[in-house]
Amino acid sequence: MNGKQVSRVIAAVARGAADPVLKSLREAGISTGHLAAGRSVALEDKKGFLGLGERSVIVEDPIEIFSFLVSPELEDTALDIIIRTGRLDILGRGSVHSETVHLIKSHALCAENSGAAAPDKELPLLTELMGICCIVQRGQGDAVARMALDTGTCVPAITFGTGTGVRDKLGLLRITIPADKEVISLAASVHDADAVMDLMIDAGKLDEPGKGFIYQYPLKQGIVNTKISRGMPKHAASIEQIISTIDQIKGNTQWRSRSGMASTNGGARRKYLTNLIDLTLICNEGRADDLVKSAMAAGAAGATISILKHVRPQDSGAAKVSPARESCNMIVGEQQIPAILAELDKVGAFDDKTHGLLYGKPAPKACTYLGK
Repeated sequence: MNGKQVSRVIAAVARGAADPVLKSLREAGISTGHLAAGRSVALEDKKGFLGLGERSVIVEDPIEIFSFLVSPELEDTALDIIIRTGRLDILGRGSVHSETVHLIKSHALCAENSGAAAPDKELPLLTELMGICCIVQRGQGDAVARMALDTGTCVPAITFGTGTGVRDKLGLLRITIPADKEVISLAASVHDADAVMDLMIDAGKLDEPGKGFIYQYPLKQGIVNTKISRGMPKHAASIEQIISTIDQIKGNTQWRSRSGMASTNGGARRKYLTNLIDLTLICNEGRADDLVKSAMAAGAAGATISILKHVRPQDSGAAKVSPARESCNMIVGEQQIPAILAELDKVGAFDDKTHGLLYGKPAPKACTYLGK
């Protein structure tokens, strides 16, 4: 994939907790990025009448998800600031991770934050992580996200988006498929990612027509929120705290790999898409629909469009960029990127009206309905 390699740092924290973190990042020169609203889900035990019928139900909390593109030498500093200021070393406070992306093209005001600084201390980060992103119809997110909770993988983040493109190719079936989508994102151990993905496919019936799309993408390092259950622990430390501590001591999650997890429908017999690219275009609000149509004319199958807020200092040149932004996520073949880029360039995706930013990352494995 052509383009400059940069780091993308993404954090999910409770609503209201992002402001001090963003302030600390700005003081370190990491000043431009994007903020999105979402929700996290967890399990809470509910007792039935007279103690009968006890069950675990999903409860949710509002969260804020912020992301920054930074030069590789600034990655550890950004992670350090987010962890220290957000207290993400405390289980349940949130999650943060980094990934390597290819910055294909951007408006000059939307390029990566650059600089060099050393973190204050050695970071308690996990490696050998794989991201999983699942796009389903609105209202179906909890059932799919619950697989991450039931397997103890992590606390997933759920955001909202609008699907475009693929529905138009489904003929009469499109009238039964809402455009409103839920996007579930989570981090899993590379040793368990395939099994977790298969369980999510089963839960959402994602290999059936019009049900959704799921894919994996590599993560570099981070802190994973594994506080999947609510309530007071009965001991000095909860099982999640013990697991989190061992994870940090070992620096990865391989010690708790559960490769024996299997999908109920037999993932070995399932058809997968492989070696794709997760292509993301961020632009000023109001431009996404036209830009996605242009990308589709160049070969993209469709996109999921989400709302973002542009984070930047008011006294900087980046203040010229609209605070209201849209993110268009497209899964494409690498060979399609030159034609998509040329078409986006032609319709002004990177001009002063649009302030476009285009980057991509590998999506080594994906699943959706592929026909009979």
